[in-house]
Order: sequence, then structure tokens, then C-alpha cells
Amino acid sequence: MYIFKLVARNLPRNLRRSVLTTLTVALATFIFAVLASVPDSLNRIVTDASATLRLIVVNRDLPLLGMPARYCDRIRAMPGCAACVATTLWPATLLGGSDRILAVAEGLEIADVFPDYDLSGDARRALYRERRGAFAGSVLMRKYGHKPGDLITLRGTERDQLQLTFVLLGELPSKRYSNVFAFRRDYLEEVRTANGYPGADLATNLVVRVDRPDRLNALAHEIDDSFRNSDYETRTLTESDALAAGLSAVGDLRGIVISLCALVVLTMLLIAANAAAMMVRERVNEVAVMRAIGFDGGAIAAMLFGECAAIGLIGGVFGAGAALWIFGSGVVIGSLGGAGALWVNPSVAVSALSVAIATSVLSGVAPIWRVLRIPPAIGITQIV
Repeated sequence: MYIFKLVARNLPRNLRRSVLTTLTVALATFIFAVLASVPDSLNRIVTDASATLRLIVVNRDLPLLGMPARYCDRIRAMPGCAACVATTLWPATLLGGSDRILAVAEGLEIADVFPDYDLSGDARRALYRERRGAFAGSVLMRKYGHKPGDLITLRGTERDQLQLTFVLLGELPSKRYSNVFAFRRDYLEEVRTANGYPGADLATNLVVRVDRPDRLNALAHEIDDSFRNSDYETRTLTESDALAAGLSAVGDLRGIVISLCALVVLTMLLIAANAAAMMVRERVNEVAVMRAIGFDGGAIAAMLFGECAAIGLIGGVFGAGAALWIFGSGVVIGSLGGAGALWVNPSVAVSALSVAIATSVLSGVAPIWRVLRIPPAIGITQIV
């Protein structure tokens, strides 16, 4: 216990340096936790999607061109299809704001295709009654402070900048789509028609729910075969494959994040090593006296390493705790659309804390080893 008492008494001796070093470690730990959570969040999105029984049908040649919504009528009659819905992505911003919101116009079959939306009977009936009805993901509602019953006006980012007003019916409890703003597709089509939009009723994609896992591949092949040589040929992917393909457009994000994490750890190590070197250099005479009066090298090393570990522990707790507090419930990653949210999990926060402590302890190895090699007779008379 006397080692802990010595550590607690020695830390405030140079309070300014201890505080600044601790804050630096806290900031580095915060950055490390957030960066390490990026690939973890992306993996979570794709892994969760792999458990769903959904297929995404897009235009084979020009995905941005879209698909006829009427294709759903033929797909529903195919063996293995439990439900099909046409969805149209409508990039928009809040009226008066600049943040992009991924608004998704979906058919009234969304509750059948997306059971993870968990729309209760009352919510479904409200959506049928209210043409302007909409639901927002939990992250989106928390970010903008929305609540059920609010009137929300969105402005499209397309060239004509359509403005649509919605009645917020409630929250989508799905964590997979916590950033989505979902509303009725027929409302969007009516407004577009009234504003002179030409062309057929095209959806961005069709989402199909399969009744059994063993029918996923068979139904995907049947859909593509049925519309081969048509005006709009299809390409059908599982939901996880579609998300993985979209995330691949971000580039080698994992390699970039790992490199940045390594730089953060190296920076933390250099700063902590500099602080440890100054702390030990000031203690040469003190260490020599302690050895002269009977303290062995192991006890002195434990005391010095304890001070390094204490700085790493305090800074790590603040940094990892701040990351968990800010990002624990998820924040929007705009470039990844409705499925894009960043979460800092407790396991990542604990890992960041462990890295902070280990780095702080490692930073003291060289200076502590050097000071213990100085003979007490020389150390007592050494002028620092």
C-alpha cells in the first residue's frame, strides 16, 4: 500500500505537467476510440444485414436510372417471396438547414418487408390514414430534437428543389436504419406529377423479403431471369452484399483507420515518454536517497511505473468515457446513408483505455531503467 501512497503524493508535485500530460493522453484516447469504432461500425452494419431475409433489386445496367415499381407485382407472385416494396431515395435537407438527410419514399408494404422497423398496428394504421406521415430513425430524431406530431419540411437537393411537409408519426426503433427518414412513396409521386415530372413511375430499387433462408439465392436468380431482355434488366443482391458494395466505394477505410490509430498511439507514446523522462530526471537525487536508505530497485521501479500508469489511467478514463458518452448511442455518418451511424461500443472504449495505460507504462521503461543504473553515491551528488 505504501507504493500507492507514494504515487498519490508524487503526482501533484509538478501539477501543471501532470495535468497537461493527462489531458493529452485523454485527447489521444478519445481520438483512438472514435477511429477504432469506424471499421467496427461498418462491420456491424454489414453483419446485421446478413441476418435479414431481404434482397435488393436494382437496374442492372444503370443503377441510378431506377426500376419500374410495377415489377413488384410480378415478384410477389414468385415462390419464396413474402413481400416486395418499391423505394425511392430522395436526398434532401431540412428547410433552412444544410445537413443532408437521406429521405426514403417507400410503399405501404414497408412494415411487411422491414419487420425490424417494428411498426405496430397503430403506427401502420396512422401511416395509412396520413398521406404526409413519416417515421424517423432514433439517431436522426435525437440530432434534431424532433418528436411525434412535429411538422417537418424538407427541401429536395435535386435541381427543382421540391419542398415536402411531413407529419412525424413516430420513431423507427431499428438500429440498422437509425439515420433514415421514411415516408409514403405515393405522396412523393403525387407531388412530382403535380410539378410536371416526366417519365414512368421509377423507383430507386425494389426490396424483397424472402420467406425462408434457403430460398434467397433461388429467388434472386428467378427475378433476374424473369426480367432478362426487358427494358429494365435487373440485378438482385442480398442486403448485406448491397451494403458491402456501397461501403467499398468509401475506399480502403480499414487500412486508413489502422494507420491513423498507429499514428495516434505513436504520438501518445512520444508525449508520455517526454513527460516520463522529465519526471524521472527530476527524481535522480530522490531515487538515490531511497536506494541508500534501503529501498530496493523493484519498489522504486513500481513507484515510478505507478505514476506513469496513473496518468494513463486517468487520461484514458476521461478520453474513453467522453467517446462512449458522445458516440455510445450513435451519430450520423452522412456519406453512408440511412444505414450509416457511428457507435462507440463499451468494448472499444475499454480497448482504448488499455492502450492508454499500456502506452503510458511503456513510455517510462527507458528513463526508469537509466535512473536505476546510476549508483546511489553518484546519484545523490548529481546536479540535474
